[in-house]
Amino acid sequence: MLSENSPEVASEIPSELPRLSIGMTVLVCVSGFVLPGLGHILMGRWIRGLMLAFAIGLMFLMGLSMQGELYAGDLTQTPLRLFGFFADVGVGLMYWLAQHSHQGIGDMHARDYDYGTTYLWVCGLLNYLTILDAFDIARGRKP
Repeated sequence: MLSENSPEVASEIPSELPRLSIGMTVLVCVSGFVLPGLGHILMGRWIRGLMLAFAIGLMFLMGLSMQGELYAGDLTQTPLRLFGFFADVGVGLMYWLAQHSHQGIGDMHARDYDYGTTYLWVCGLLNYLTILDAFDIARGRKP
């Protein structure tokens, strides 16, 4: 059994990474939720933040253009629709703007409806992963 002071374990532990304060970490995560990639940009990771913003934004626009449906929150709905709402809300401000401009109503008779709805779900879930990545970077867990 290896102890924490043994050389094998010490070589696997990364050097101390810079950490942001709790307040700044919360700001990074909330801003990343509101606008995908903004949390990374605030931490000075411009390329990663812009790539994430572009990828998630493009995926969201593609989902809307394929007549995908953005789900509204209603606790009386089926569990799958609640999951869809949770996934859709993950894109933050883009979801709110699309809902208030009456986009994402969805046309079940459109040939690409299922693909568009899935794109909208996946870009929201991808933004949740982006927020977790920004959190790990802010807390010094990831370089």
